[in-house]
Amino acid sequence: MEHARAPSSDVSVAPSTTTRSSSLFDEAIWFLQPDHHDELQFELDNGVPVVKGGTAGALVEYLTRHDKLDTAFNQVFLLTFPSFMTSAQLFAMLMERFYIQHPDGLTQAEYQIWLSHKKKPTQLRVINVLKRWLEYTWVEPDDDEARALLKKIYEFALDSIPAIKTPGSNGLINVIERRLQGDRNVRGHQRVSLQSVASPPPVLPKKMKKIKFLDLNPTELARQLTLLELRLYDKIRLEECLNKAWQKRAGLEPAPRIRAMIHHSNQLANWVGNLILEQSDLKKRVRLIKHFIDILEACYDMRNYSTSIAVVSGLGTAPIHRLARTWSQVSERSMATFQRIQRLVNSTRNFIEYRETMRAASPPCIPFLGVFLMDLTFIEDGNPDHTPAGLINMDKRAKSAAVIQELQNYQSSEYVFQPVPDLQDYLISSTQAAEDMASKHDRSLELEPRTRVEMSGGGAPYVSTGTHMTGILVASMAMGD
Repeated sequence: MEHARAPSSDVSVAPSTTTRSSSLFDEAIWFLQPDHHDELQFELDNGVPVVKGGTAGALVEYLTRHDKLDTAFNQVFLLTFPSFMTSAQLFAMLMERFYIQHPDGLTQAEYQIWLSHKKKPTQLRVINVLKRWLEYTWVEPDDDEARALLKKIYEFALDSIPAIKTPGSNGLINVIERRLQGDRNVRGHQRVSLQSVASPPPVLPKKMKKIKFLDLNPTELARQLTLLELRLYDKIRLEECLNKAWQKRAGLEPAPRIRAMIHHSNQLANWVGNLILEQSDLKKRVRLIKHFIDILEACYDMRNYSTSIAVVSGLGTAPIHRLARTWSQVSERSMATFQRIQRLVNSTRNFIEYRETMRAASPPCIPFLGVFLMDLTFIEDGNPDHTPAGLINMDKRAKSAAVIQELQNYQSSEYVFQPVPDLQDYLISSTQAAEDMASKHDRSLELEPRTRVEMSGGGAPYVSTGTHMTGILVASMAMGD
């Protein structure tokens, strides 16, 4: 594209018909005003104008405004733009902004003002947006199409930026080169530093060759489960959180990392139930329940709410919940612990107990993915993509971005526990092999036949968590096969 040339000094200034911008300097000079300001919809939030909608062109212009930096909007835009435009379209529009053309009818003096106060600041904004996009929110797969786009951006960064002496080019070029090399973790997470915290020594049984579940220390089991859970949670990527990708069927499985974590949570709950039902002896079943509640308490204390809820769900599935004779032998202390943590999955008032627990939690912490997905589902289904005026609904995108940002914030968690490979292998193989608890009702009846209370429609005096978990899974974590 050609660079803008200065107009001759004898060209007269045309009167302005464009909406005035908020900058005092720009209000006095018509040719510094935004071109698409009237294509944006604003609402006041505590006296501050917030973009609620706009055309694609107006949104990209606002993203790269020469006279205004709206950090909150830029973050929302870069997190959610794949829901309304492609990366190739965004790059093309950014190039239009970078090579912005001066309006007709400028004098030589006016052109110099436009050049220094609009074009150059706009170009700097474009460079910063490109760098932040590629560094933080690049969602393209590592395929030929994405690489072709990266090469276009790279050529632009090498050729066009130095020619006009725009700062920031070196950082952008470095990010693009790393992307071209296949580095998907260009920036990585800013982890919470725990270097000053001593790593606790693992608590292991004397015999590790033949692992027996009840011989394993509950706290150490919780540590290893937490490390496994964090490994899965840490891999979730931005694009998997948009447009309910985890629920879609496709030739290439969408949202593989979210689906992997959902599968792990479900298999963990199945494993809990399977181990209990494998025991014909009532006392051993009671020991197993107590052991799981001890693991549950340790996970909860570690703020690993993902594993906590999976264990609660396993203990609350119908085949386990109905074992009234077994539950009646569980100690009052264990039952009190279980019921206290069980409240995390109570759906009353939109999971208020869980949300309050999360608000009070400090990192490191592993949230329950299901609530994030439930919120994203409700936002996606409950808000139109466009406003009544046909503008892109940025209010919807801001709500989604807030959930995604919270999810990403907890990916900065870091635990100081030492991995124990043999123990992790045992947990992975055991959970993967667990059978679906939906097929275990007959086994439950073998262990404890129906009581008169059950046959009359009653049940054990314990609140099942299964229905609450099912509500979350069905509403938000359901996966298309």
